[in-house]
Amino acid sequence: MEKAVQENVVKDLAIKEGDRRWDEANDRLRYSVEYAQAGMKGLFLANGAGIISLLTFVGNSGQIVEPVALWWSFCWFACGIAAILAAYVGAYLSQGYYMLTVFFDSRNAESAAYATGQNYDGSIEERKGDFASGAALFLSIVSLGLFIAGAFVGLDAIT
Repeated sequence: MEKAVQENVVKDLAIKEGDRRWDEANDRLRYSVEYAQAGMKGLFLANGAGIISLLTFVGNSGQIVEPVALWWSFCWFACGIAAILAAYVGAYLSQGYYMLTVFFDSRNAESAAYATGQNYDGSIEERKGDFASGAALFLSIVSLGLFIAGAFVGLDAIT
């Protein structure tokens, strides 16, 4: 009798662990959208504002010391926008892969609870998530660097 009670307790704990992991997977998906939006908005705004600021300055003052430098400044800002858009995609993909990893963990917990013997391996998805996350971080830093380059080249164009 005591063994049956113990087995039920273990089964209930495994079911709760599976549910907790599933909730975590859903939270990760929600977080992916929030993080990607916040990062994209900030760097997208910075690079876009750089272009608009230069256009406004040139339009109001008509003063361009180096037109080639102005062109390159616009180019760096535009590349910064492209880099942050690619980072947004990487951040989204990483969280999707992490969600799959946690989903597989929840299936493993259910398998343990019901003693089905099935095993789900989420290590491939976790590695893909790590790569996508690293790429998104790298592209965010590149976007910031391109913003700084655009700002300095733009300053050279108008001074």
